[in-house]
Amino acid sequence: MIRDKIKDSNYFEKYIQQTIDRKSKYIGKIESLENPQQGYVNSAVTLDLFTRNILISKYSNGDSIENIAIDYQESLKWFELVYNSRSFYVQLLWMISIGILLDINEEQFNKLVHLIKEDNPDDYLVDFFLSNRIEVKNIHDSFRFPIPYKALYEVIILAQDNRKNDAILRLKKYLDTEWYKGHSDSGWYDNHKSKHDTYAGYWSFESAALVKILQLDDASLKEQQYYPYDLVHWKD
Repeated sequence: MIRDKIKDSNYFEKYIQQTIDRKSKYIGKIESLENPQQGYVNSAVTLDLFTRNILISKYSNGDSIENIAIDYQESLKWFELVYNSRSFYVQLLWMISIGILLDINEEQFNKLVHLIKEDNPDDYLVDFFLSNRIEVKNIHDSFRFPIPYKALYEVIILAQDNRKNDAILRLKKYLDTEWYKGHSDSGWYDNHKSKHDTYAGYWSFESAALVKILQLDDASLKEQQYYPYDLVHWKD
């Protein structure tokens, strides 16, 4: 069953196939180069974008979480080549959050840890997510992008104070009024209005990861437009 609330399955099936075809043609051109290895390095940003958009659009279209997990492995391969904290913070947050939701193995998670150690965004939320799996000695108190993510500090503190009902209410407010608006300067913002079929879906993966870590009751978020409910409950 389709999960997205903006586009229909016909749109996503077309978009997914077009993106797969574009990626395949891109790889074909790289393979024809005299130095394909350097070609892959030079083209990693584009291949990273294609691969992650395929993953997100498959989730939007209702694909199984098991298939999403396979796509995640492919996405991580390209993300390793492109990540830096200046340009890929949001994508890093997605990769960590989806990884937590998919229960990725230690080898996969350590790849993210290595990237962060090499180019640390000095960010509370990233540190908090890492601390779910490894020991983090110094959790930063700053946010790389306070808008919209600083609101999630309140969610975490409320949950840790055993005020979980208040935490879920704060998270709902974040999703309803702050999350999408807070990304107005992102390249994917308002993609659903584009004439060029660039929309893969809008999902607040970090919200779902917090729900899982903090063990919140997310029943009130099940139909929320940007909340990836199935990624929290796929093992239920």
